[in-house]
Amino acid sequence: MKAEQLSTETTNLEEREAGLVKDCVRELQETSVRIGQMHGELAAKSDVIAGQNAKLAELMTKISALEKNTVEVLNITFIFQHS
Repeated sequence: MKAEQLSTETTNLEEREAGLVKDCVRELQETSVRIGQMHGELAAKSDVIAGQNAKLAELMTKISALEKNTVEVLNITFIFQHS
């Protein structure tokens, strides 16, 4: 009787273990898919950021040129006013 009980318990535990392994594999597969999706999203966002950084650098260059021109105009204006 005890051997039969142990055998039944062992079978039940093995079935439970197999179910847990299947659950783990399924969750790992789902996680892998999600990581792939997130990788794609990150790549797309990185491209957007790179574009924004390029535009920002262009705007900073324009601002610098405008500041230089403003200083020159102010200097010329000051010279004309005081001559």
